[in-house]
Amino acid sequence: MPVMVECVRRLLDSGLDFALYRFPGDKEPHLVLQTSGEAQALELAHSRASNANSGTLLPGNEPSGFIFAPFIETAKTPALLIRPDVAVSGWELIDLETRELGKHRRVSLSSIELEDRTADIEQSDGYKVAFRSFKYQLDRENYQKLVLSFSQLKDWEGAGHEDELFVRATERFPNSMVYLVYTRHGGRWFGCTPELLLEGYGMKWHTMALAGTRTWEHGEWNAKNIHEQRIVSDYIEGQLQSLGARITRQGPYTSKAGHLYHLRTDYTFHLNKPTSPLRILELLHPTPALCGLPKMEAWNFIRLFERNRRMYYGGYLGPLNLRAETNIFVNIRCAQIRPGGKALFFAGGGLTRNSIFSEEKDEIKRKMDTLLAALS
Repeated sequence: MPVMVECVRRLLDSGLDFALYRFPGDKEPHLVLQTSGEAQALELAHSRASNANSGTLLPGNEPSGFIFAPFIETAKTPALLIRPDVAVSGWELIDLETRELGKHRRVSLSSIELEDRTADIEQSDGYKVAFRSFKYQLDRENYQKLVLSFSQLKDWEGAGHEDELFVRATERFPNSMVYLVYTRHGGRWFGCTPELLLEGYGMKWHTMALAGTRTWEHGEWNAKNIHEQRIVSDYIEGQLQSLGARITRQGPYTSKAGHLYHLRTDYTFHLNKPTSPLRILELLHPTPALCGLPKMEAWNFIRLFERNRRMYYGGYLGPLNLRAETNIFVNIRCAQIRPGGKALFFAGGGLTRNSIFSEEKDEIKRKMDTLLAALS
């Protein structure tokens, strides 16, 4: 462990933009490091529009690197692409690539706005008011589903010790993508996400529908969770069919992530021509698991009435067109690491007509506890 911890410490001390991540089921992590300048701000709407008609992957025209995209793109929280000046896999190569970084130490700064959100969910009037407005719309069947998020700034011993935190989390969360990302624009982010959004290249791809949450493995799922999983599955299948995809489905089945269990359905799909991952991401993000249905109407409602600023929570991240492959995960179970031993934790829950305030509130707390368990 000492060598692993030292590698992470070198990266953090360098002040360079980087992404250190470990995929579910893997033993060794990967590193994408940009050795000069800042991560590029991508205009995804423009990029997707440029590919919308052809849907074809054009060599040389597609961005390549590690993408870190927000739930809603704004001037303060743009989609960021870390350029792969260094892209290596395994602790041995990461050690070799980071040994010289100490000679070029920079000050780690962030231009992202820092907000204080210290209220616990039990005392949060904002969450309570937002829940009522969301539920009012659901009861009147204006939406099939809406996702309500919450964030809280907490004292956390992991903040300031991200080197040990990352290594420990890779051991505690074998079925999640564990990541540590730093950009000068977005700051430091840490997460353990079990939710794949898109992986593959060319014409063969894989995605999943992940919805429903509980703390026990066996037994029947309740109607609310089954309904939520069906909403997400139906949406994904419809979006893939719009691409003319040939779809193979596995599930739904119970899947473990940390201390929580979810309903999961896997989709392998084939397209009739090589397709840009940005084009597919446009159709999949945000899924009903993070947004709601109808998609654009729910997205606009959340943007106007949620009260909680999601920033990069609920967005997506991962290597994009790196060595011709793409592996993108939804950014859940995450925290923005703050100075002074603090972190801003995020969680959310899908609301339907069957949602009960006390149950949704408890689910938010359980999800935040899952991330805190990385240090327990």
